Amino acid sequence: MPGSDRSHLVRPDQLRGALRLASELRDLEPGSDEQRHHALEGLCALVGAQVGLWVTVEAVPAGHVVIRTARDRGWSNDREREIFRRFASSQEVHRRDPSVAAMLRRMKDKDRVTSVLRDELIDSRAWYRSEYVQEYRRGCGVDSFISTVARTSATTASCPSLHRPWGDKPFSGRDRLIIDIFHREHEWLHTVPRSMGAPLMAGIAPRLRQTLAALVRGASEKQIAAELSLSPHTVHDYVKALHKHFGVSSRGELLALCLGSGAAAPVAPSTTPRPSEGGRLPR
Repeated sequence: MPGSDRSHLVRPDQLRGALRLASELRDLEPGSDEQRHHALEGLCALVGAQVGLWVTVEAVPAGHVVIRTARDRGWSNDREREIFRRFASSQEVHRRDPSVAAMLRRMKDKDRVTSVLRDELIDSRAWYRSEYVQEYRRGCGVDSFISTVARTSATTASCPSLHRPWGDKPFSGRDRLIIDIFHREHEWLHTVPRSMGAPLMAGIAPRLRQTLAALVRGASEKQIAAELSLSPHTVHDYVKALHKHFGVSSRGELLALCLGSGAAAPVAPSTTPRPSEGGRLPR
């Protein structure tokens, strides 16, 4: 309708950028530093962020989180990065972060993956009056952020976040939406593949095993069709059959089940080995 507000809608260029980034990430080793770094660079470019962080966290009984691993990019200088590193290694600082309590609640949400803006976690008055914000956020030169929580277990989560410089305009609802869609549709980015055991694969036909192996390493249905010399329609039917077999309703749920079960891509029974099928399996 003429004059209607479309500020919350994802722009076509953002959608194209997200699809291109996903394709690039599938070609990199799952869970590797290279893949995470490239993801941060691409996501920062997608929404105009300067700094990208990818941390894994664990909720502890004391009611706060501990950062277990951290990857970062985009700091203006070494001083800003050093301030972040001090924050990442200090449990005391985590307790002072006014957004942590809200993030902990997000880890308990029914949604496995969710992305939020800073002002959805804590109001601006409380945020800017916080000593933590003035000392660490301002010291790092960053303010507005979009944070994603992808639960990997009952107490752990993969948490990429994107940050704009201190004093820059805040992220919009549109920015949050494209980031949320990206992580929900590419949940495999948050789990490092392991190898799949025989019990999980019992009763699955050879072609379905081949299809599942390709899905776990991040291939699209179109790529699987080309790899197995099948029609995209046939591959789509195989994917639906896998959903039914495992009792899931989406690709994200399927991969979360397979990757989180201690299992990773099965070695598909091969017919005649082809160069395009000799690819590496997730480790």
